[in-house]
Amino acid sequence: MTSTRVLIVDHHLLVRNGLKRVLTEECEAVVFGEAGTARDALAQVAGQPWDMVVLNVGIPGKDGFHILRETLLRRPHTRVLMLSIQADPRCATRARQMGAFGCVCRDAGRSELVKAFRNVLAGKMHFDDSLTPDSPAPATTGHDVLSAHEYKVLLAFAAGKETGDIAAEMSLNTKTVSSYKRRILNKLGLKSTADLVHYVIDHRLS
Repeated sequence: MTSTRVLIVDHHLLVRNGLKRVLTEECEAVVFGEAGTARDALAQVAGQPWDMVVLNVGIPGKDGFHILRETLLRRPHTRVLMLSIQADPRCATRARQMGAFGCVCRDAGRSELVKAFRNVLAGKMHFDDSLTPDSPAPATTGHDVLSAHEYKVLLAFAAGKETGDIAAEMSLNTKTVSSYKRRILNKLGLKSTADLVHYVIDHRLS
């Protein structure tokens, strides 16, 4: 049986141990990795592929959303389950927009955590029940609303690269890159490539 590789990212050792214990008891053939800081997490992501990353939103320093974005830039097919400190629709919305497969309260019951873990591992979306299809999505502003690919395209255009070059670098076709650019402009309320350049400079993005 092939083992499933799961990286748990949380600054609390007790939380990491607790998650490993629960998931080991409930799921077969899982091999765990651990990271207690953003730097450690990104080093592990860069070092090898993981089937799934369980990621605490509130990790100190570079927060969980920064780690999510960098993870998906480096390993686009990684399934990421975000853990929030409390049930927060804004967290679930932002996680979904940025490409996570799920978001669940870290203090959720055992059955809910296991359900979220299994769903995401199987490639199914799993977001906190507090964010229902009928509830309005909370407003999120700025580049935090961009997915990992959109963020990468934003930086590429700001660096002066042409659509064809970006498509080649990201193994996409030019229409897809143009679609990403259009989405970026819409999400950020901008009108031109020049506006993208100024946005990146003003916000010191890299």
